[in-house]
Amino acid sequence: MDNGSRKVLVLMGGESSEHVVSLRSGGVVARNLAQTSWEPVPVVIGRDGRFAFPALDSLDAHGTFVDLGEAVSRMVASAPACAFLALHGLYGEDGRFQALCDLMHVPYVGADVIGSAVAMDKWLSKAVYHAHDIPTADAVLLDADDLAHDGWQDGVMERLGLPCVVKAPRQGSSVGVHIVREPGRLGPAAREAAALGSRVMIESFARGRELSVPVLEDPETGVPRALPAIEIIVKKREFFDFEAKYDANEADEICPAPIPSDLADRVSSLAVRAHRALMLSGFSRTDFIASPDGALITLETNTIPGLTEVSLFPKAAAAAGLSFPALVDVLVRRAIASGRRG
Repeated sequence: MDNGSRKVLVLMGGESSEHVVSLRSGGVVARNLAQTSWEPVPVVIGRDGRFAFPALDSLDAHGTFVDLGEAVSRMVASAPACAFLALHGLYGEDGRFQALCDLMHVPYVGADVIGSAVAMDKWLSKAVYHAHDIPTADAVLLDADDLAHDGWQDGVMERLGLPCVVKAPRQGSSVGVHIVREPGRLGPAAREAAALGSRVMIESFARGRELSVPVLEDPETGVPRALPAIEIIVKKREFFDFEAKYDANEADEICPAPIPSDLADRVSSLAVRAHRALMLSGFSRTDFIASPDGALITLETNTIPGLTEVSLFPKAAAAAGLSFPALVDVLVRRAIASGRRG
């Protein structure tokens, strides 16, 4: 509910492998909020889970870190209108901070606890895609015990073939992703991915053009609409990995994507369907492969898309005529209109 405050907590950093990227996203969000009628209140979460409250003009300095209890007291005392979670990956995008905001009775930008947790897990997301007839690649899920027994590789290759894609199912920004083209690489890649969370998802490899479609909800009605699709063309790397995502020199990101109008309509419709199926809120971004025969394969849906200077979501918003300050204003107003409480 709107308490009349103009303060917006901007949470960034966190304990995940995407800590540095989250700091970049949070800094950009805070500086753009400052260009609107909202008053950003930066909150930095360290790699150790402690909190700092730096001034907007000295985000890099961070200042003194405090424990969770004191941090919650300070955040509640500021009486914010809402929180803008610019946290990527585990301990931020997976429902934990969403639950904290619910307990503080502070509305927040983005999906709720359930939507965040389900979408964060690529295997659970795939189950939701299947239930809603959203096309996605065939895959298997293995745990540490499976990897300890001989013969699992034969079963994977018989079902999925090579190349295949090995993923850590609860990591973001392509952390823990390997494209396996030779039988001898399957075991090492699976063990590396499993080390990031005990389970590993192995997926059939989809060939084609990589497309990404952001979805943004109307700030008052909550009706989701697709922003222009983006085509991602990786220059030197094997795929759109962590480095390529955050280095403008590693990939070309063309928006709107130079694709036929019927394909643009179909991929946009699928992005909105994925957003609805996963019960998301505010915004999301879903990634696809468009195969040469025209089929679409859904890869994953991001509940807190990157918001750095080179990220895909603000690029698509700009193509739709929405400046970065206008974008963050829409997201804050949507969060407040949702009036989410614990």
